[in-house]
Amino acid sequence: MLRGKTKSGFEFELDESIADDMEFLEALAEAQDDAVRFPALIERLLGKEQKKAFYAHIRGDGKRVPIQATIDEFTEIMTVAGEQTKNS
Repeated sequence: MLRGKTKSGFEFELDESIADDMEFLEALAEAQDDAVRFPALIERLLGKEQKKAFYAHIRGDGKRVPIQATIDEFTEIMTVAGEQTKNS
């Protein structure tokens, strides 16, 4: 398991086999071509329960989950996970 924490304090846990998952790579490519697929990519990476916690973290006290904050946080998770994978 890969564990990490973003600068804003979101703690996550990822299955390290995600780095070698062709379906995740496809989901990533699809999300780059079609932003509507981005939520499915997040769920593929984090799973349903962590996705809920992720959105709650980004939402904070507001009513909405800001798109740019979600993208930024997701990018940070990918960066942290990539660094951990390289150092393993």
